[in-house]
Amino acid sequence: MIDLKILHRAALIGIGFELALVVGGTVWPASRPGLLFACMLTAAVAGMIYGRDLARGFGSGMLGGTLVGAACGVVAVTLGHFLSLSPETYIPYGVLVLMLTGAVGGFFGELDARLRAYIVRKLTPDSGNSGS
Repeated sequence: MIDLKILHRAALIGIGFELALVVGGTVWPASRPGLLFACMLTAAVAGMIYGRDLARGFGSGMLGGTLVGAACGVVAVTLGHFLSLSPETYIPYGVLVLMLTGAVGGFFGELDARLRAYIVRKLTPDSGNSGS
């Protein structure tokens, strides 16, 4: 149900961008108001990468997206805590929000995989009817 190779790749992409966002929010304090939205977007894109690459159904895509979002959330919120960006009370909420956005990303990744398969099916010529 979960492909660990795809999960690992999507989590590494998401975690790398989350680390860059949190460190950037520390270096440039003017970017902090948009930091939560950027972290949510990163978790959603990482979940979408997982769901699109897996392409085995909405449930599997959303489950993997949730796991990727949780990994991104734990890393981002923990690093933000150690860099004194947020109080400790935001830790569970930050992880839950990024888990939710990762699940939504997994849903849209599966939707993208189905749309891509549909387009490929429609654009390839039908080889069975070439004789008449």
